[in-house]
Amino acid sequence: MMQKDNKLIAFVCTGNTCRSPMAEGIFNQKAEEKGLNVRAVSFGMAAVAGMPPSPNAVEVCREIGVDISAHRSHFIYDFQLSEFDKIYCMSQEHAMILSQSIGVPLEQVEVLNVADPYGGGVEIYRMCRDIIITCVDEILRSYEG
Repeated sequence: MMQKDNKLIAFVCTGNTCRSPMAEGIFNQKAEEKGLNVRAVSFGMAAVAGMPPSPNAVEVCREIGVDISAHRSHFIYDFQLSEFDKIYCMSQEHAMILSQSIGVPLEQVEVLNVADPYGGGVEIYRMCRDIIITCVDEILRSYEG
């Protein structure tokens, strides 16, 4: 259970089976290793709740020692959006929907611009994972100190 003073962020993609679960898993492991009081969850803008992560996403995260195999997809309305310190969207489209259709304040939303690897081979997933690692490292720096 999270302590009251912990910050909560969210990673958002379309189906919550590839990009955002990878980002959530990588972020949480690194935040814990650094002893930071911030944790991540993830959801999809068009997710079917309860779906397992893509096998390629599980594989490329396992390669770097991050286990996302227990993840199950969440839909946007599974969460109270006001609880999030920040919502990190994989695309501009996700951010537009959050701000224009759902009314999330723009200052609460950031776009990471990570292309969807869905349907691609393991190499595509590795490239996606490495871009996510770069984004996560930058986000973590904002919570350090």
